[in-house]
This record gives sequence, structure tokens and C-alpha cells, in this order.
Amino acid sequence: MRGFFKKILGGGEVDCDEVLRLSSDYLEEELPAAKQSAIQFHLSKCGPCKAFVETLASTIGLLSRLPRITAPPGLKQSLIDQTRGDKGSSPS
Repeated sequence: MRGFFKKILGGGEVDCDEVLRLSSDYLEEELPAAKQSAIQFHLSKCGPCKAFVETLASTIGLLSRLPRITAPPGLKQSLIDQTRGDKGSSPS
């Protein structure tokens, strides 16, 4: 009977879409403990989601090793102007 109520009330189970949506928060351990555990359980039985989360974790790790750079002055405004199609600014 307890399993029935858990299923109806969303007893912490997550599906693949939710895992994909929350994967960054899961990796950063920013989710409530119950949700973190539910995702961990889902990953233990879902190969595609596990592969996705492992790839995301690896990508984040690799990107964190790159040196930080500062964009040239005016780049932000130039990009904004170009995406808005402003006539007053011409691309370099």
C-alpha cells in the first residue's frame, strides 16, 4: 500500500527528462537530499542517463581546467547590436 501512495504522490521517483533537466544541480549537489537520492537511483538503472551525466561531469571538469580569459572591451555591446540588427554598428 505504501508503494501505491508513493507512486501517486510522486514519491521521489524521477524520469529521464527530469534527470536531464536537473543534471547540473545534481552534479553540484544543490538538490534536496531526497531528489539527489532519487536521481542517483535512476542513474543506477538507466544507462543512457548515466552516460549523459558522466559526460556532463567530464566536460565540466575539462572546462574548469582551461585558463580564464577576459573579453575585449566592447565585445558584449557589439554582440548585442549584431543580434538586434542595429544599423548604427557595423561588424568588424
